[in-house]
Amino acid sequence: MKNINIKPVNHGTTRADKNRYCGPSAISIITGMTTGEAARLLRHVSGRKTIKGTWTSEVTDVLEMCNIKASYESFGLKLNHSKGPTLARFLKHTVKERNAKRVFLISAGRHWQVIQGRRIVCGILGDPTSIRDKSVRRRKRVNKCYELSVMPDRKIVIPAEARKPKRDAVVSSDYAKAKRLAKKMEIDIDCEQIGPSRQYDVQKWISYDDVNENNEHLDFSYLGVIDGHCSYDWCEVLWKLDEIQEYRNKHGYRRYKEAA
Repeated sequence: MKNINIKPVNHGTTRADKNRYCGPSAISIITGMTTGEAARLLRHVSGRKTIKGTWTSEVTDVLEMCNIKASYESFGLKLNHSKGPTLARFLKHTVKERNAKRVFLISAGRHWQVIQGRRIVCGILGDPTSIRDKSVRRRKRVNKCYELSVMPDRKIVIPAEARKPKRDAVVSSDYAKAKRLAKKMEIDIDCEQIGPSRQYDVQKWISYDDVNENNEHLDFSYLGVIDGHCSYDWCEVLWKLDEIQEYRNKHGYRRYKEAA
C-alpha cells in the first residue's frame, strides 16, 4: 500500500488560488493540491458558494475523490469538543501508535490538523513541525481523529473538479449575469489588471453604499456575508452578489444618505 506523506500547505503562486481556512489547508497538506483547488472540491461536494468552516463529511468526501480513505480512530479515548483529551494528552497516549507510515487527520479546537509520526502541520503552522514546537496548540481538545490511507490499487489524484475552469462560454455568461445583477443592485464592480493579459490575473472589486439603521456604512466582508471584496473570476462575483442580496432581503436595503 502506498504511503501518504504530509506536505507544507500549498497556496499556489497567485492570490487567485488561495483559501485561508483550515479545511482546504488540511486537504492541501495531504494531497499536495493548492488550497484554492481544495476549496473548489469542497464547494463541489457541499453545494455551498464559499468555503470557510467545513463539516467532517465534506472533508472526507473530498479525500475519497482523491482516492484516500479516512477511517475513524479513537485509540480508546473519548473524543469530544468540550471534554475530550487535550492535544498534548492525545499525543502522549498515541506515542506508540504514531510512526512515519501512519497519517492522522484530527480536529482539535475545531481546527483541522494532520499528524505523521512526530510531525504536525495545519493551515496556521504552514509547514510540518515538531509536535513539541511551542507554536503547536497543545491545550486544544481533540474531538475527531481519522487514519488516512491510499485506497488499494489506487494512487492519490487531483480530480478534474478541482481545476480552475478556462475562459469559455460559461465565463462569458457569468460576466454578463454579474454585470446585469450589479447594475440592478446598485453595486459597482471595478476591474484591476495585476499581471499578464489573462482573465485569472484581473481582480474584480465590488463596492456598495449599504448602511445600517444609523446611516453607518456596512462592510459585508467584516460581517461575514462575503469572503472579501476581491474576486478573481465572474462566478465568484456572482456568488458574492447573491449573498449580499440575501442579506438585503433579510435585513432591508438602505443606501447612505448625506447629512442635510
